[in-house]
Amino acid sequence: MENAQSGEYGGGEITRLTNGPWTDTHCQWSPRRLIVFSSTRDKPKGAPEKDNGLDPGYFAVFLVKANDPSVVVRVMASGSDVAGHVNHPFFSPDGKSIVVTADLAAVSADPVSLPLFLHSVRPYGDIFTFDIDPDNINKNKNVKKFNRITHSRYENSTATWTMFSTQDPNAAWNMLLNKAFTPSCPYAHRDGGESWHMTGHLCIPKRCC
Repeated sequence: MENAQSGEYGGGEITRLTNGPWTDTHCQWSPRRLIVFSSTRDKPKGAPEKDNGLDPGYFAVFLVKANDPSVVVRVMASGSDVAGHVNHPFFSPDGKSIVVTADLAAVSADPVSLPLFLHSVRPYGDIFTFDIDPDNINKNKNVKKFNRITHSRYENSTATWTMFSTQDPNAAWNMLLNKAFTPSCPYAHRDGGESWHMTGHLCIPKRCC
């Protein structure tokens, strides 16, 4: 929606970017006039409707130009023969990288080391990042190089990028105060760990494994 402050009924214009018999979801703006989203548009024609009674997947990540809906590029997918999930894409603040949740790694941890998730739908997923060319959307077709950030059987999802200092995770607090302040534990640790939200969010420094 252009001029979103006016709202749909106040004169704001709405532009439809995608249209088809698939599912487009998890969209987010880039600082460079690109929109990233997850879609099932590459689902094969002969793919089953359900996988053991569940959503069969076939989600991949795409980029579309905000000012030209005809330009759509697939950036990352599970594979031609894998009905996987590559979801929750989110741009870095500079628009040069994207973080996603994907089940590319399947279950790779020793089952003795972590509890069994009998209620979990699938081992989905681990967090991955990859770099893109924000100035030429067509150069981002089927990115081959990406970094794996997490390595476990936990269902990690909906990652985002932090804006606070990596040297001092509490700098954002101190910008608003006259004297230094450290929130009570748990708070964001310099080397990563549970965040101050106290809801299971994890703060992970930029790295790969």
